[in-house]
Amino acid sequence: MEQKTPKFRLRLNLFDALVLIAALAAAAVMGWLALRPQETETPAARTVEYTVVFQRVPEGNGALVQPGDQITDTVRNYAMGTVTSVRTEPAVYQALNQEEGCYQDSVVAGYEDVYVTIESACTDRGDALILSSGYDDLRVGHTAYMRGPGYLGVGPIVEIVREAGA
Repeated sequence: MEQKTPKFRLRLNLFDALVLIAALAAAAVMGWLALRPQETETPAARTVEYTVVFQRVPEGNGALVQPGDQITDTVRNYAMGTVTSVRTEPAVYQALNQEEGCYQDSVVAGYEDVYVTIESACTDRGDALILSSGYDDLRVGHTAYMRGPGYLGVGPIVEIVREAGA
């Protein structure tokens, strides 16, 4: 007696054919994305100049900050750049004038605000600036915790100038 083995027959309906074509197309796209040459565009190195305000520093202590000082982040120990200029102004706060119902600037006796301008090399990603040391929290309004030779300072970043000196 002869053994009967059924022949292999592929029977696809329309739905099966569409699913098979979609799976093959997805595999082809994933393979093309994985094997194509990568276009690595490294952002160009730039120079940035930013200003930090050390607020309500006792009078005379602003003289400790000198142009040429190397500044370091005290939290993560990243290099922040080199001081290019320093200026001091009387410390000011806003006090409510209850008679007129508005806020007025009032001078704080015995204190000053120290505006420290720092220059550093950075990489500009468009959405963020990353200093050459790796510090990546450089945004206006963010608080900077800094250390220089003989002093510490905490204050907001109030100004950023990209491509300083250009």
